[in-house]
Amino acid sequence: MHADQPLVTIQQEGSAITARTSGPLPQHGAADPPEREHGYGHLTAPLRRRGLECTVEYGLSDYIVHAQLPDGSALLISPPREPPTDHPPGHPESWMVTRAHPDNSALHEVLYDSEPDGPQARHGGSIPNLLTAIDARLDQLGVPRRAEAASPRVGAALAPSPSAQRTVQDRLPAAPAARPKLPPTHPSSAPAR
Repeated sequence: MHADQPLVTIQQEGSAITARTSGPLPQHGAADPPEREHGYGHLTAPLRRRGLECTVEYGLSDYIVHAQLPDGSALLISPPREPPTDHPPGHPESWMVTRAHPDNSALHEVLYDSEPDGPQARHGGSIPNLLTAIDARLDQLGVPRRAEAASPRVGAALAPSPSAQRTVQDRLPAAPAARPKLPPTHPSSAPAR
C-alpha cells in the first residue's frame, strides 16, 4: 500500500458486511466538492470560471464567500450581517458585496447592497442580479471573462486553424421574383368525416 492510498478493511459477520477505510485525508484544491461550499457553489463556480480563487468561510452570523482578485484585493460576498436570518444556505433575503485590500485600508468599496435600505434593495436575494453586478465590476477591473480564462490548450483548440481557408461569395444569389404557381386544388369527392 502506498502512503497516499486509503486502506479498506472488509469484515463479514453473518449476513452483515462492514467496510472501514483508513488513510490520509483527501486534500482539496481550488475546486472543492459541493459539500465544502456550504450551499454557495452557485456563487463560487462562476467566479472560479473567471480564474478567481474562492473559499467559503463562516463569518459572524453566516457563511461568506471570499474571492481573491489578481490585484491582491478580495471580494467578500455575504448575506446581511445582522440579525442572522433563517434562510436556506446560499439563498438569503439580500446580499452585500464589498471589495477590500489587506495592505491598503483606503480601498474599501461596496459593489452591491441589496439589503432593505441598499441601492439594489429591489433585487433582494436574486442570484442573477448579484452575479451581473459582480461580472460588471470584474470587467471594469480587467479580470478576464469566463471564455478568456480558459486554459491555453482550450483556447488553442477553439481557435480557427491557420491553414483553414474560407471562401466568401461576393454576392448572394438573388431570390426568385415570384413563386412558382401550384396546381389548383380540386375539391375532394369524399365526404368529410
